Amino acid sequence: MGNGYAGKILRVNLTTGTTGVMDTAKYEEFGGGYGMGTAIFWDLAAAPGEWDMKDPYDPRNVLPIMAGPLGATGVPGAGRTSVCGMSPETFPTSEFWRGNFGGHFGGALKQAGWDGVVVEGKAAEPVWINIVNDQVKIESAKELWGLDTWATQNRIISMVCGRTRFGDEWHQIENSYTTARPQVLCIGPIGETKSRLAALITGSGISARIGGFGAVFGAKNLKAVSVAGTGNVPVADPKAVMEARLQHMSSGRGASAQPGAASCCPCLRGDRRRSNFYGGETMCACQGWLSGVSQTAADQATEALIKYGLSSWSAHFHAFRIDIPGAPEIFKGRVPTDSGLGWYLETLHEQGILGPGKQIDSAPLPMEKWGDLGFRLALLEAIATRSGIGDALAEGCCRAAEKWGRLEIDKESGALRLPAWGATSHWTMPWVEWAYAYIFGAGDPTWHGFMAPVGTPEAGKTIEQSLEELSGKTIPYTGDIFMFNYAWKGEEAWKTGIYSPHKAKQVAWSRQYTGFWNESMGFCEMLLPELRSVSPDIELAYYKAVTGKKDSFADTMRTGQKICTLERAIRAMHGRSRRTEDFFPYMYKPGASGMAIYGGVSIYEDGKWRNDNAPDMYLDRKGVDDLKSHYYALEGWDNEHGWPTRKTLDGYGLKGVADTLNAKGRLGNTD
Repeated sequence: MGNGYAGKILRVNLTTGTTGVMDTAKYEEFGGGYGMGTAIFWDLAAAPGEWDMKDPYDPRNVLPIMAGPLGATGVPGAGRTSVCGMSPETFPTSEFWRGNFGGHFGGALKQAGWDGVVVEGKAAEPVWINIVNDQVKIESAKELWGLDTWATQNRIISMVCGRTRFGDEWHQIENSYTTARPQVLCIGPIGETKSRLAALITGSGISARIGGFGAVFGAKNLKAVSVAGTGNVPVADPKAVMEARLQHMSSGRGASAQPGAASCCPCLRGDRRRSNFYGGETMCACQGWLSGVSQTAADQATEALIKYGLSSWSAHFHAFRIDIPGAPEIFKGRVPTDSGLGWYLETLHEQGILGPGKQIDSAPLPMEKWGDLGFRLALLEAIATRSGIGDALAEGCCRAAEKWGRLEIDKESGALRLPAWGATSHWTMPWVEWAYAYIFGAGDPTWHGFMAPVGTPEAGKTIEQSLEELSGKTIPYTGDIFMFNYAWKGEEAWKTGIYSPHKAKQVAWSRQYTGFWNESMGFCEMLLPELRSVSPDIELAYYKAVTGKKDSFADTMRTGQKICTLERAIRAMHGRSRRTEDFFPYMYKPGASGMAIYGGVSIYEDGKWRNDNAPDMYLDRKGVDDLKSHYYALEGWDNEHGWPTRKTLDGYGLKGVADTLNAKGRLGNTD
């Protein structure tokens, strides 16, 4: 096995109570992390054809939890862990989805000698998985069931390592010693009752908050996965790793290290406010959960959310709000840039539809305490116990609306603001590469790569000069400055703007980069890419230093494209097609755009470039349909369905995938 890899993947079958080992080398062509996870899901869950992949709670739903080859090697920001599978969160159907999380879990997994752990089946009783180096046990979790995420981690740590004071005392594991705390990925009460809003939590609040995979843990009777390791990861050129790290940490986002602040491992960015175990996660992960109150109350609300195990994106209350020209009356000048549970509840309450004794009874929620800590605590308890309105809310906004008979009404009015087929809202416009990512890819795009580069030009440069430099970095689509044109009205929108083949290249580049570098190599997208400074050279320097491979950047992007295509094959198997790829109605109306917090976007119209916040941007249905055709053509998928063709799959060495799709009638046409 090559440098950067542990060489083996743990396979745990909860139904049979058995464990096994998979050879990492079989999946090395997919890079690591999500790439490997996607290939494993294909092999174990999609290709066998034993289920229709409709029910995410089916024991046949496989959850690969995968680290990348750069994790635990000292490469900053590359320690993220990927999880994928059929998602309970997506609407109206369960979709193949992905999430990831930072912290120290992925590094511990690698140090224990594993590139990932794959969870299958369903336990008859609550269990947790105990990994200590190469020793794996499926333990009873009866005494853990019902505990919050912090209590769960404390109890597991004490069971694994007794009363060791981590950081102060050495703890013996077999013939080795460590001061590191076992890393625990777990669910809280909200995951146990299979709420579609449930997150996976590790540490003081790092979370896989997209996809509802905490509910899948609950459905499998899996409370937690704990890992402790004393090994290391082989690196091809340690000196080159350090040289690249020093270069990186002196420029771009890498230079924002904050001494004394908390970081994920092995990052130095220090963007987490508190570092102790009970500190809580206070980044944008919990943004808007409780605002306009004391810091103490806001922290208590955030900590409660983490302990219950609720997804902070799904539970957004107050996002940034802006005035939008021509926005529907329902918004009342408060259009959110991203929205979730709180936005929807508040809108219904303001309309007099939801409240005590109203059409939608709000019990047991104390509506008079809407802006207080008490309301947040009552909401968490209601969802966790599925009491009163909490039973509907546990299913997510759209399914709650469906239960209340309000789905179509609130979709059309804009009260329900999901950007695409099944995703919790995150910024989508004016950065339309985010919007398109929702319908073309799995998971929340969470990708800031182009936000600053297409905003305000660098000092001393014109917009055109800045974009020309940027276009030189977007390998293999270099030299096309119109990739970064956000013109959305008139002829220019179709010719060079957001519905053009040029924009399809930008969308493809961002998806391919994400597929390989962020999701498979495990880089935090808040650290890389940094297209105004060190990217793409620094990524490749890290990759070569760790793995020793000679791949070019274009080669890695080709692997990213391969991962996206295999993802597409899985989604085709469970029914995804061109017909299903659509936005919620609000995206086609005034009020769709968001706040351009990085200085706006670049727009080319009437022969000139300008910078614009584009608050009035919204999409055209025909334009979106045209963009689909351009994007499918770039990826080698057929125009009728958006399914991969045999020629494309054969070109990636995926003949078996093509044969399986063909047998299911899901292979793209080549006509």
